[in-house]
Amino acid sequence: MCLPLAAYSQTSSSAQTQIQSNPFPEKQQKDSLDLHRPVDVQTAYFDAASSGYGGGRSYGFRKILVGLEVNNKEVLVLDIVQTESDYLVPIKEVFPVIQASYTLEHGVLTIRVPGSEVEMSSRVTYRIDGELWASLGTLNEYLKVNARFDPAKYAVTFLPPWQEETKKTDAPAESLEVEFGPDPFSLRQIRLTHEVQGVEKDDEALEFDILTERSELVATGSAAEGSWLIDAEKVNDESWKLDDYFWTKRSDHHQWLIGKQTVSPSVISPAVTMTGGQYFYSNQAIPYNAYQDISQSSFFRELGNSVQRIRGTAEPGAIAELYVNNQLVGETFVRLDGTYDFGEFRTESSLFNEIEVVILDPVNRSELERQLKTRASSDYLLNEGQVVTSVALGRKGNWLDPDYVNQGNAGMFLYRYGISDSTTVEAGYLLDDTSVTTTGIVSSLGNNFVGAMRVADRNNAIATQLELDGFGKHWRLSTFVRQEEANFYEGRDEKVTSANGYYYYTPDPSLRLELLGRYQETGDKVSYVKPGIFYSPSYNFSVGTRPDADGDYRTELFYRPSQDARFRITHKPDEQTGRFEWNASDNVNGYMSGRMYKDTIGNQTYENTIIEKAVGFYWYPDSWTDYRQFRFELNHSNEYGVGVFTEYRTQLMPGVYFDLRLRDADPQFDGGLSAFARISMDFAVAKGSLVPSSNRLAYNTAGTIAGTIKTDGDCSELEHVSLLLNGVAYKVPVKACTFYLDYVTPGLYKVMLDGEFMPIDMVPEGKSHVIKVAPSSVTNVDFVVNSEYSAMGQLKSATGQALSNVRLTLFNEKGEIMTETLTDQFGYYRVDGLVNGNYTISVVGIGGQKLAERTFSIDGDFLFGVDIIMPPSLPRQ
Repeated sequence: MCLPLAAYSQTSSSAQTQIQSNPFPEKQQKDSLDLHRPVDVQTAYFDAASSGYGGGRSYGFRKILVGLEVNNKEVLVLDIVQTESDYLVPIKEVFPVIQASYTLEHGVLTIRVPGSEVEMSSRVTYRIDGELWASLGTLNEYLKVNARFDPAKYAVTFLPPWQEETKKTDAPAESLEVEFGPDPFSLRQIRLTHEVQGVEKDDEALEFDILTERSELVATGSAAEGSWLIDAEKVNDESWKLDDYFWTKRSDHHQWLIGKQTVSPSVISPAVTMTGGQYFYSNQAIPYNAYQDISQSSFFRELGNSVQRIRGTAEPGAIAELYVNNQLVGETFVRLDGTYDFGEFRTESSLFNEIEVVILDPVNRSELERQLKTRASSDYLLNEGQVVTSVALGRKGNWLDPDYVNQGNAGMFLYRYGISDSTTVEAGYLLDDTSVTTTGIVSSLGNNFVGAMRVADRNNAIATQLELDGFGKHWRLSTFVRQEEANFYEGRDEKVTSANGYYYYTPDPSLRLELLGRYQETGDKVSYVKPGIFYSPSYNFSVGTRPDADGDYRTELFYRPSQDARFRITHKPDEQTGRFEWNASDNVNGYMSGRMYKDTIGNQTYENTIIEKAVGFYWYPDSWTDYRQFRFELNHSNEYGVGVFTEYRTQLMPGVYFDLRLRDADPQFDGGLSAFARISMDFAVAKGSLVPSSNRLAYNTAGTIAGTIKTDGDCSELEHVSLLLNGVAYKVPVKACTFYLDYVTPGLYKVMLDGEFMPIDMVPEGKSHVIKVAPSSVTNVDFVVNSEYSAMGQLKSATGQALSNVRLTLFNEKGEIMTETLTDQFGYYRVDGLVNGNYTISVVGIGGQKLAERTFSIDGDFLFGVDIIMPPSLPRQ
């Protein structure tokens, strides 16, 4: 739960392979497997990076949740896409942490890194969910960042050469004097949404009912050096209620949390939701990860238990299914802003849980992508002598719910101790209506395995769970067995046993042999041990079959005949689907799909097979940052006939977004017409004013830099400014002379304002400031921008001949010399940096006498034609 698992020696074959492939062997970690994370269990259906097409749209890929390390330090947790031969990473999230920035114009990415500038065609990138992604191979080729995926750490590692140099030459951050720090209290971001659904009933007109409305308000910020979040919602005609709220603060050894939380002392103990306080202590320092989302993290919010909150992004309007250990546990729609949220759920095993979200087409339910959400559990092996304690106490339930009913007190206590680096013991107590005591031991078993045994006592009944997890160079094994005595949970008057196991072996990179087993006595009883296989001889073809949670086989075939076309067939008992997609252009992606199945829709059971067919397209704008999108589909089923599905989303104005979805022949409403509309307002708060937010997510993972442009001119027309953070340029939106840069990595920065995107008469002072950015907070810094103008003219002789290479001197109204310049080959000159006032431009002789001069005045504008005529004869020298 606290420190990475460090139970494996460097003598393993996998460790030797990693060291050999590491271009910086001196950077190798002490242990080859410092964090016990599961390995991906299914190869992605996605083409290799070498054949990427930046303007196209792709489906059928698989996302996995990994860590991102820069110079052997984990700085981020993010989704990446695994292909058959490489990994894709989102440029928007990765570039800032490796000190890179870019602009995209006419299909060419201009990438700036410290010391150089590189151009890269967008055709070697991907566009996924409206964002640009690039493969590690492509980044290594163009930027030389030494990027690779480390399966032992389950992380993508970067070793950019410019950051290595920076580490050697820059002064320590602690030696910098901070000029601007985070505000004591800040409202970092606020978001308000309202959605409504209309249905055509009994052949009447489309009606929007208040019972279909939903509103949500999310606000985040910082206070007293901690982070806070408030999430309130209003459903139907009910009153507003707080769904989530908390404040948390942490240091190397401590953490405090006040608000709503979910606690449990063990993975085999029930979890309880309560409103109150929580304290965490470790006698050894815990590495601080400022990028971990405290609103979701099991480490921050649910210490010592297996409760997790799964959220993510996917195709708007699609269906998201949540699988835990191959068992379907939840389903929800992807909101029209591209987000989904399954809320909190509890997994079965602490050491290994395969948590996967499957995204389905909303019409024919064909699979679009898979997102692997498996991460290392909250129960890590501790170091020798390390002590970790957690204690929580409060009112049971959501205390701030208007309908709250007093359910008594609830709490938790957990104690963990590292007997050695390879063995950790634990004990805990849960205060609830029915209290629970727990004990457990976790230990490494050799170089390739970790085992655990946990016992809980509740209602005078015992629950026991045995776990075994491990992997080698070509294999992976994970299994657990759980047994509960009668009455451990109320209503279960018999002994209950469940088990889950998974093993794979990869004799060749193109072949994976699997063995899956599952035993479950409760609910739908399941018992099977079955093999699976996945084979992909080339990047554009793959076929695989493996049992689902119920033991029925699912077979998939994927084929990519060309760079712009993809074809997939999926077969399951009583269900077959097929889908063909092609990139018609950089902006349009077309598709055809079909599905044949037996199912129940509503309360109607169909004895005959249902056949659905669809053809449609997606339209995307040229700019990947543009929110607009349009989708149109024509479909047909043998039950409801011809139907239409269309979706449109746009940005009405800065910070205000609108989404609309219409569907005719909707099976959910007996083939009628349904409509869904949503409007959302996303704003940041800076200097007491609302600024449109360019990022629509409100997670407490990073900080914000905001400030005011102080100028004697007019900055109301400014739309963007260029902000330099440690020399890296960021294009930042501006409103009413206030700029706002969101999602900044916490830490110390040298920041200054650049003149790019500014009118020619606005020149920022060339001064940098040292600022501190903290998670969830806003750091305000002001910049002075002067209004400066230029005067231009030509130096001529008395006969009108242009005089070149003549030195001119500029004097202010006090007669003081300001600058000197030379005329060019055509006799033209220019003097810059002029403020309002009176000036004299002169030709000065060797003795200091003015041979010719011209006076002029600057009054809020540039001057042209300030010509100087030399006299017919010059005084003798």
